[in-house]
Amino acid sequence: MAKARPKKPRKDFPLTPHPNGRWCKRIRGKLYYFGRWDDPDGALAEYLDQKDDLYAGRVPRRANGHDLAYALDHFLSAKNADLQQDRITPRTYWELDRTCEKIAGHLGEARLLTDIAPDDLTSLCTALGKGWRNVKSKHNANGKCKVKTKTKLSPTTIKGELTRARMVFLHINEYLAEKPIVYRKALRSPSKRQLREVVNERGPRDFSAKEIKRLADGASPQLRAMIYLGINCGFGNGDCAKLPFAQLNLDGGWHQFWRPKTQNPRRCPLWPETVKALREAIEKRPTPVAEAERFVFLTREGNGWSKENGWNAISTEFRKLLKDNGLYRAGVNGFYSLRRTFETVATDAGHQPAVDFIMGHCPPDDDMAARYRQRISDEALTKVSDFVRQWFIGGQKTSSQSGP
Repeated sequence: MAKARPKKPRKDFPLTPHPNGRWCKRIRGKLYYFGRWDDPDGALAEYLDQKDDLYAGRVPRRANGHDLAYALDHFLSAKNADLQQDRITPRTYWELDRTCEKIAGHLGEARLLTDIAPDDLTSLCTALGKGWRNVKSKHNANGKCKVKTKTKLSPTTIKGELTRARMVFLHINEYLAEKPIVYRKALRSPSKRQLREVVNERGPRDFSAKEIKRLADGASPQLRAMIYLGINCGFGNGDCAKLPFAQLNLDGGWHQFWRPKTQNPRRCPLWPETVKALREAIEKRPTPVAEAERFVFLTREGNGWSKENGWNAISTEFRKLLKDNGLYRAGVNGFYSLRRTFETVATDAGHQPAVDFIMGHCPPDDDMAARYRQRISDEALTKVSDFVRQWFIGGQKTSSQSGP
């Protein structure tokens, strides 16, 4: 049973007990923490020492240095500002928040920044390489907490975790640490050799034409249309979730929906099969809620498929379809494999700039040809699209694929 929150020691006590076991105060719309329940006098002294800076919007300097909880909150506040200005996506913010939760869970929220040593970060590196899951807990306010499991993550996933962890400590060193925390060596990413080893063991991640047809035939009208967009236009599940009617011309047989991830422009002709699948999906479309009315694809409740944290359930529905057809391979294929398949096949069409434009790829900074190129003709885009359609309908082999 969770410990009951204490009462204020006196009526004019300015702090409030928080379920996490610390005293808190909301200042300028933000919650700050000032010590443990069992030391209200110490918490009050800390509050009085910092309140002038906090009410003025400044970062206070603590007499004994900042603790990790404060540093992580400071980092996430900065990232939330980036989120509000569209500098990062909701998915990115959610992943950073989850990484901060893991850092706090391993090192301890009350840990002073001055006490974090390289050995602690080496241990953290190992912890971040293990999976986490929700478990019941009597020590947490909501009855649940996350614990490490024995499952080791893939090097690719570990690389993402460690990259985010380095972002956290870079921010701490720039804004809060009294002396720099040495973190880069302890939190270095897996080597390129390790990443290549995973790719070699995993094998190809594309579909054959026969497999895609099988999936489309067994899918619901909405998911079928998404599958066709995946192989016809190189759409990912996030593209499908955010596809608006305004960027779709079914009568003319084109879409011009920029890639949401990068805002890069895109344009691609739609196959007759894709148009037919889209019309059927739109005809059976659920009644939308007001904020989702502009989207082509909706959940049963009429909401958009994307959630605030950037996740959407299209990948889950597609995974069920793969399993039903005996085609699922954990960690190998998913909805994005349609996008991989388009790129793989389209490369043999002989017009890579048109392929890149359809995919919405950002050219590297040193690609001078991409800088000077002002447009891609509809003829080139159609050539690539027709090439992939011919592969899909006829199922013939290409130089980059082993077979249908």
